[in-house]
Amino acid sequence: MKVSVITPFYEGDKYMDAYVDAMLENESALAALGHELEVVLVNDSPWKKLEAPESERSFIKVVTNEKNSGIHYSRIAGLEAASGDYVMFLDQDDLIEKDALAKEISAMDSDTDIVIANASLEQKDGSTLLWYRNDYHKSLVWDLQTYLTVGIQIISPGQCLIKRDAIPDFWRENLMEVNGADDYFLWLLMMAKGARAKYFDGALYTHKYTGANISANTKTTDDSVYNFLDLLNDCSYFKQDDIYTLHQMITYKAQFRESGLVGKITASLANLDLFVKNYKFKKKTGTGYGFNR
Repeated sequence: MKVSVITPFYEGDKYMDAYVDAMLENESALAALGHELEVVLVNDSPWKKLEAPESERSFIKVVTNEKNSGIHYSRIAGLEAASGDYVMFLDQDDLIEKDALAKEISAMDSDTDIVIANASLEQKDGSTLLWYRNDYHKSLVWDLQTYLTVGIQIISPGQCLIKRDAIPDFWRENLMEVNGADDYFLWLLMMAKGARAKYFDGALYTHKYTGANISANTKTTDDSVYNFLDLLNDCSYFKQDDIYTLHQMITYKAQFRESGLVGKITASLANLDLFVKNYKFKKKTGTGYGFNR
């Protein structure tokens, strides 16, 4: 089997040494199991020259966008250039363990469309926290209602190994114009189509703290979600009630974040069902994720 790791590159020279080292280690671990690795770097900063390292065993190829086109476009361009049976979308500034791909492909079976590993979250002070910290949170990894009423439960696509055939055509054919939530868009579409997930209980992925992560900017992420909500109106298999619920959740949380105490209480009373679900989530998962996005 072949695994394709697809990574949009945007002026990411400083990340490449660590990235290439991680890919070399994963290539060796996969080869030991009889699998093949392909790495597709999509250069979304075409004014910079990006070349694959010269090596007789090089498995890295570069695709260059004609112009800066954003992360969703770049991931799709990488997918079109890739030839793997399985795909991982990995950001340039994040890392996976040296045997992450080998462990995830070993967890794959005929009843699984996506393997989702635990993640380490690097903090501003350099320390790390596990994302899924208890069994309750792990049970919500691929729960559609949680994604609609609380928010996305996968920190990054770098946690995930996906069967190529399970990636919906609607995600490939409907390009988002606002960066930040194309992965949220992908997971919702996959769940709506009935894709089956398996959780791998090991932190195989590290979300690096850079101080400039788009995912940390809730306003940008919200704008991106509103972008794909408009697109979902044309999706034949995504329920209109679910579009409404997601819109309500994003709007409520934005109001909650931006308000003082009285405003928070007023917004929560007007969205009592969402307040209860998020309060329960915050308490039972042990994360701070209940209301911040």
